[in-house]
Order: sequence, then C-alpha cells, then structure tokens
Amino acid sequence: MTSKATILMIEDNPDILRANAAELRMENYRVLEADTLEAGRVLAQREQPDLLLLDILLPDGSGLDYCREIFGQNAPRILFLSAMNAPEDVIAGLRAGGDDYMTKPYLMQELLARVEALLRRTQIGQPVPESLRVGSLELNGTAGRAYLAGQDLLLTHMEYTLLEYLARNMDRYLSAEELYQKLWDMETVSDVRTVWEHISRLRKKLVAGTAADIESVRGRGYRLLAAQSDLAKS
Repeated sequence: MTSKATILMIEDNPDILRANAAELRMENYRVLEADTLEAGRVLAQREQPDLLLLDILLPDGSGLDYCREIFGQNAPRILFLSAMNAPEDVIAGLRAGGDDYMTKPYLMQELLARVEALLRRTQIGQPVPESLRVGSLELNGTAGRAYLAGQDLLLTHMEYTLLEYLARNMDRYLSAEELYQKLWDMETVSDVRTVWEHISRLRKKLVAGTAADIESVRGRGYRLLAAQSDLAKS
C-alpha cells in the first residue's frame, strides 16, 4: 500500500520519537526520524517531506531558528511539538513560521488529528489558480505569492491562504472560529491564538493604509478592507 505522505520528526527524546513514529506508521505515513537538528536538516534536504514535526529544544540548536532558516524555501508544513507551553512560547513558534503548535504532553489522537488536518490542508488549501488585485496588492494564485507594489511579501503557506480567503470574502466578516475551521481544517477550540497570530503577522506585512488592511470588529470577526475599492481579477 502506498504511503499517504512523508513526515519528518526531529525530536531528541527517544521514547517520544519511537512512540510517535509507530503510531504514524500505523496510519500508513512514511516516517523519517532524526534526534538532532543537523540530522533532520540533512533528511529534509534529501527527502523533501510533506510535514515536519519539530521540537524546539534540541541538543545542537533551536527548532525556532531552523524554522526561520527554511522560511520561504518551499518549506513543508511545520507542527511544533514542545514542552514549552507558556503563551509567549506558542506565539514565538507561530511567529517563526510554524503552521501549528502542540504542547507536551498531548493525546496521541489529537496529534494524529492535527497531522491529518495539516496534510489535508496541503490539498484543500492550495491557492486558486487565478490572480486577485486589491489596489497595489496582488495575489498570484498560481505561485501562491502576494506582492505589494511589486515586492514579494514572503508569506508563509498559511499567511497566503488566509490572505487569499479574506480577499475572496471581502463582503463579510469572518470569525476566528470560522477561519480556524475552514483553513486549519480542525474543529473549533477555545484557544484560537493561531488565527490571531497569523492575522497579526499579515497586518504587519501589509503595512496599514498602503493597499489593504484587516479590520476587526468585536463580535463579528475580520474583514479585508481595500484602500482602493477595485478588487478585480487580473
């Protein structure tokens, strides 16, 4: 039977590495294992995995630094698995470019569900193969890239998917719960910091007022506002 996807785990705890690998293989994933950052870097370059399960505190470096290192290089989806569970730790992981973040200990069924959702999003979250323009902001659906006045904003997979979804739904407000369900492909949870952080990062990259901004209204949600009202297909 053909494997569903290739997953690379970089984890220095041998018990966690062994347990996660066994469960993922039972779900028919092809699993690669590395217990150091350097070993993981070599495997990632050679095997081009679909998903990276990444610890932060590794014996030869930081998973956060590695995430920043591969940012913008057609990096795989990244799910941080870390014992660092303070709110600022989660935010740091998302700001480094992670698609999601789980704190240890976690339930195996939740891990499997998030892995499945991230990989499923690789298919359902693909950019629509057409372009949109919001003033000087251009969304290139074929390349999955956003340009502001011709300059690449260097968005992550999730940032682009979120921005495109907002652009295609400018006529209504979108709640954080709806965005989490639609784009992260997971059931709504009480903690939607992932959505908040991605919205925050997009706002900083858009530079409010230059082409478009993301408005938030308590009780209603988020909406992309164009500095120029001509949202048009290019």
